[in-house]
Amino acid sequence: MKKLIIGISVALVWLVASAAFAVLGTNQNTSGDGFVVLTVKEDSVKDYNTMPVFKDLANETGIDVKWIYNTSAQYSNNTDPVGIKGIDAIYHSGFSNLKLYDYGRRGRIVAIDQYLSSMPNFKKILDERKDILEALKSPDGHIYSLPRVEEMGLKAYPNILYLNKKWVKKLIDENKLPAGLTLTEADLKDGLDLSRNEFKGILQQFYANDMDGDGSTSNEVPLSFVTGNWQGNEADLIASFGLPENREHKTIIGDKVTFTFTDEKWFNAVRELATWFNSKLIKATSYTQGDNDFLAKGQDGRYGSFYWWEKNTVLSKELRDDYVIVLPLRNDDDIDPETGKGRRYVGVSNEQEIEKGECVILETCQDKEGLLSYFDKFFEPIYSAQLNYGSIKSGAFLPEKVNGKLIPNDDHGNQSADDFRMKNAPYGVVYLTEKVWEESVEMESRAKQRLEDLKNYVKPYSYENAKAVPNLNYTQDELVTLNVYESSLSNNVKSWYVTSVTNGGIPSKESWQNFLNTNKASIEKVLEINQAAYDRYLAATQDK
Repeated sequence: MKKLIIGISVALVWLVASAAFAVLGTNQNTSGDGFVVLTVKEDSVKDYNTMPVFKDLANETGIDVKWIYNTSAQYSNNTDPVGIKGIDAIYHSGFSNLKLYDYGRRGRIVAIDQYLSSMPNFKKILDERKDILEALKSPDGHIYSLPRVEEMGLKAYPNILYLNKKWVKKLIDENKLPAGLTLTEADLKDGLDLSRNEFKGILQQFYANDMDGDGSTSNEVPLSFVTGNWQGNEADLIASFGLPENREHKTIIGDKVTFTFTDEKWFNAVRELATWFNSKLIKATSYTQGDNDFLAKGQDGRYGSFYWWEKNTVLSKELRDDYVIVLPLRNDDDIDPETGKGRRYVGVSNEQEIEKGECVILETCQDKEGLLSYFDKFFEPIYSAQLNYGSIKSGAFLPEKVNGKLIPNDDHGNQSADDFRMKNAPYGVVYLTEKVWEESVEMESRAKQRLEDLKNYVKPYSYENAKAVPNLNYTQDELVTLNVYESSLSNNVKSWYVTSVTNGGIPSKESWQNFLNTNKASIEKVLEINQAAYDRYLAATQDK
């Protein structure tokens, strides 16, 4: 089959890259005997064309696919990526519900449900899983993208609170624990029980003392997180005020879609965080930094405490034993009469284990059945595992199966598991469900450890009757209305929240009520549409 040799330097500006695609499009892939797929990839990730998993796919299917790249910056700068000439599909498309529907109804991307005869694996999934079928539908009932499905039970709780036990032991040894708090060295283990005020007192001591012993009290970071991030955000700290908080401030209680930021408890949490910020317990970087900055600062152990997915990603190997898991903080203003202690609350995130928009096929593709039959192989366990973690030949898994299962290789030398995976795994379209974990692929040891940590230290305190907002189907009118209201509302909430915490004052109740009044129409519209879509979701997925 014809091989397509295409190189795109990540240093090129988007205009040059688009011009290069246009030239290629006039000469390449016109006979239908090979495919070109554009994917979003950073420089640090290996060339997909050299990855063993794709070579194995080519050998098994006899289908020739050449991968070409955009960095995320290049891709985001193009307002019409499906217009790039010379490509047959976009992998990691990231298209929203509205964009998928808009491209689909105009015939620019393929309605994949019309080609299921070429996709036995995907067809079986849609037949067996009503929830996946419903999640992928557009308003006209068609499916315009291939999904990513990774069901591990981890995304619902993306935050764990870690505390520097070495610093706390120093406070104990120097008799500097906050007044009223009694801790011994034996208490400093996973599952540490603290109220929010006790935790605040520890942070105050972290700030006031030279905890790292370098002669300065200016470089300690009492508490760190990445605001609004999908993991390692401050939602659980806000939840400690008695709310089912998540980063979107949107959750389902019973079967009612609700916003947490309309609750006075949320306002009280914002006021308290403002006092923590003004007291230097939280630094401004928590509201400005991204993942990379946060992770880089954690390597040298300067954090007194932090929220994150797992500590091993944040800390260098020699520091990991210095940090312990803190249970969700007790609410000092909500005392359980049976225990005499504050209650704990944790919200449930809306991070989806069924992700839409991972891959789209362009209508200009001359052999749609052939390319979709190729992508259908991605849903098989052995390929899904390698796409998600790295290939067997690259060392992501042991070379031999055990009891019919692929076994992950946890030894990557000096590389962390995250570094190895980022370089060697293309991610994207996979199908890893509970059944796959039971029968075909063993979970990584760190994933199993995190499941155990969540079971022991987080999930028991989930807010009663709180549920994540699932993948919802919207009508065309609803999508258009959400496009008008939802993004602006989200930006307004974030702006008011961050400003209220970091402007040096304490927000007044009047300012919060004015904010709610200003955004009243958006709040009502977004809730109304999401409730209607959720009601339809229940009707479509629940057994009659």
